Amino acid sequence: MKSVLVDYLSPIGHIDIINFYIKHLNKNFKFIYLNKAIIKKVNKRKNINYINLEKNFFFRIVQLYKLFKEFKKKKINKIVLLSYEPLVLIVLGILMDLDYFKIFVFEHDTLNIKKKFRFFLLNFLNKNINHLVYNVHSKQLLVFKFKRNAFFTHHPIIKIKNTEVVIKNNNTFLIPTRHHFDKNLIKNFIKKNKDLKIYILSKNSNIKKKLFSNFENVSLLEFIDERYINKIQAVYLPLDEDIYKYRISAWLYKGIAYNKKIFMEKNNLYKFEKKRFPNNIFLNPKNKINTRKLTLKKKIDISKYNFLLISDLKKILFK
Repeated sequence: MKSVLVDYLSPIGHIDIINFYIKHLNKNFKFIYLNKAIIKKVNKRKNINYINLEKNFFFRIVQLYKLFKEFKKKKINKIVLLSYEPLVLIVLGILMDLDYFKIFVFEHDTLNIKKKFRFFLLNFLNKNINHLVYNVHSKQLLVFKFKRNAFFTHHPIIKIKNTEVVIKNNNTFLIPTRHHFDKNLIKNFIKKNKDLKIYILSKNSNIKKKLFSNFENVSLLEFIDERYINKIQAVYLPLDEDIYKYRISAWLYKGIAYNKKIFMEKNNLYKFEKKRFPNNIFLNPKNKINTRKLTLKKKIDISKYNFLLISDLKKILFK
């Protein structure tokens, strides 16, 4: 069975995870198709092809219809989509017989219940499409509510090389949630932790609004170089509970990669990740953070974790 890996959207925020899957799975795919916009950011492989994706929705449909027809012509019958648009797959399913292919799709923000129309569209996807999810609650939702095939796969833990930095006891926290955060949770965290230096990763629009600028111990950042994450002592994730009910936080895994304590509120994601990473995940206390206990001595074995992840994923995709 010939297989192809496709990420026609190739979101900039997914570059690390795209490179991760290419590194570990490229030999399993006849071809890989990515958006040309990320060509300079992707590790080179002979089997990678690039798509100049049409911005217009209808032209994009035609473009992908031709691509899927080409797959069929080349007798490729397994397609793995690292990201996708439900409406695009629904329309493609009307224009052609998708049952010819065995299709796997990775879920990211697709199960966001606040994006009601897109969430509703899941009812109309081809029933033979298989969903890969990073959260067991997502799997339960897809299997029991939508009556769909869903498989749990671990989210990669990715750390760039040459980032070791000597950390001083500077009581510095990072709040890295540009989107989908609870403003009140952040305000409460700042107020009760006045002895912390807090950096908040923010959208440019929030920086212009001077959000949280009335707090002396807060600085807003539009970007943070990964080399400087080791200078941060811990991470706080004030996530919107509704949005993260069926998804994970990439920054949680980034924090784990750099062996940081990650403080969260008591929600579904906290309960799920606390069982998996008990040494890294902590409940945001009612009182202020104890700054004398922020350093973690026990590190997760990232190589072993990712090895098992890929091994399990290969069993799902290529069994």
